[in-house]
Amino acid sequence: MHKIIFCILFLSLNLNTLAKVNIASVSKIRGNVSVLSPGDHKAHRLKLNDQLAEDASVVTYKNSFVRIVFKDGSSASLGPMSKLIVTKMDEKGEGIITLLKGQLRSKVSRSTEDKKKHKFLVRTKSAALGVRGTEFQTIYNPSNNITNLLTYEGEVAISKGEHRVLAGRSYEERASALSSNKLSRSQKHRLKNKLTNVVENSLNSEKAVVVKGGQFSSSIGGVKSATLPVNISPTQLNILYANADLVENQSASEAVAIVDDSKPSTLKIVQQDAPKEGLYDKNSSKYAQKSGGFIDIKSGLYIPPAKDSEFSHTKKTYIAKNVGGIDPVTGQYIAPKGLALDAERGFVSKDSGSDEQRKRSLAQAKALNEVIEKDVVIKNHEYEKPVRVYSQLELFTKDSISVQLSSISNKIEHSNSNTTANKVFEESGKGLSVGWNHSSSGKWQPVTNFHFKNIRFSSTELTPFSQGSSNLFGVDIGMRRYLSERFNFSALLRLHQNFYTAASEALVYRLQKSTFTNLEIGGQFFIIKSKRYDIDISLAYAFSPSKTARDVEIESSSMLSIGGGFRYWANDFLWLKLNALSQSTSYDIKSSHYTATDDNSMFNLGLEIGFVL
Repeated sequence: MHKIIFCILFLSLNLNTLAKVNIASVSKIRGNVSVLSPGDHKAHRLKLNDQLAEDASVVTYKNSFVRIVFKDGSSASLGPMSKLIVTKMDEKGEGIITLLKGQLRSKVSRSTEDKKKHKFLVRTKSAALGVRGTEFQTIYNPSNNITNLLTYEGEVAISKGEHRVLAGRSYEERASALSSNKLSRSQKHRLKNKLTNVVENSLNSEKAVVVKGGQFSSSIGGVKSATLPVNISPTQLNILYANADLVENQSASEAVAIVDDSKPSTLKIVQQDAPKEGLYDKNSSKYAQKSGGFIDIKSGLYIPPAKDSEFSHTKKTYIAKNVGGIDPVTGQYIAPKGLALDAERGFVSKDSGSDEQRKRSLAQAKALNEVIEKDVVIKNHEYEKPVRVYSQLELFTKDSISVQLSSISNKIEHSNSNTTANKVFEESGKGLSVGWNHSSSGKWQPVTNFHFKNIRFSSTELTPFSQGSSNLFGVDIGMRRYLSERFNFSALLRLHQNFYTAASEALVYRLQKSTFTNLEIGGQFFIIKSKRYDIDISLAYAFSPSKTARDVEIESSSMLSIGGGFRYWANDFLWLKLNALSQSTSYDIKSSHYTATDDNSMFNLGLEIGFVL
């Protein structure tokens, strides 16, 4: 009798142990959503308030959505055409969610226990995410194996890799096997603990990055590690955050797309550490895409602003123009007219109009595929991305310093004097110039330049004139205006010293210097412009008002400057440039006892080194 009672109790305890504990319930649902519960062979339709246990597999269909709430109050929302498996979860809301495809938005309550471990883990085939308490959204597209992470509040760690614990089979088969009845209870317990350790070790390694509020990172094909966090378009960030039910607009078109708005953000946006223009460092595998871009929810691709986009110091990102827009209600990306964004091919033409229209669409698709760096993002191998250099508009948003050493030739043709013969003074010298292009917002950029020249003329050649100081100083302040990637306009106020001839009342002849105020208008045109080098020409006209210098008067004059340069980019922040500049002006000098005309020309050949700060 006692043996029978013992057996009954033993079986009862084992049945209770085998019974699955419900760890979540459905708090909101839209459309058609199914669930395959542990132990079942057939999925059934999920309904409001249904309970979910560990190992449950949830699938959403077109225009569908479900939000499940865990025992600790944390929630996970699954968007349309998505699938997840609750791989491991306890009543404290600690565990692993496996995202097989689609988008997942989660709000995780903060754990009060072990702060060294992540409370909530999400894994895909290409990445793992670790959360301690935050709100975030992740997208996984199996077509291109891209995983995206957008953090709304708090911090989320992301690490690239599949983090597998089962060999063979496809990713989905391995993920399903880990939650199926094909494994014994002890096998599943051991493998799930192993998976937790593998993911935790990866998230605590050097290859993991931490994505903070308002930042975006992704696991893409051509880079070894997750991309460095960047700030996306603040407008899309706000709309996506407001779209908590992951609604999609099936009729969204370019007609309703917006690029930017003036609404203030309701989120605390943490500014990125990576350069706003993007970064690629092959040695460290660090890769960051340009800030201010759009996320395409369906393909998982990130569309950064184009090279000609303007930087907003107010929003602290570039403004993504001419690359499409976003739906003002859902935040989903809308491609430019005539184009579609394919997960595996990037931008493709869908224009069925005339041959000319198709050609334009194909050309635009090719240009935008360069913008998204398709060969880096979609490829399944490490891609040797060429050295990245700044566009002209990007340089307008950056501080840059240049230092130039010059060899100078100065020629003064002295004529029309009432007391001296016509003469030509010619001598070489050396110079040093320092330029500072200040960071700015938009297409205007303040510039400051400092100049020093040393020219000592031969005393024999100067006779009857004598030279005092041989040093000339100058400073420029003004603005540059971006007009296109090939043309810049400039307006400068220049205070420059120059040599001229003079004589005292006792007819003591001197070659002296004075400071002339010039208002200069000019332009720079790039004849050749490539990724590593460019060749430019410049032309400027300056006007100098009349002035009295010591005992002579110098009438108003003009100066013409013609120059050019060859620049080579050594990397993304350092350049070398060979410059040539020719300047010519004419001074009409007069006093009660002396008159003359000095045609002053100067030629500079300089080697410049520049740094983008």
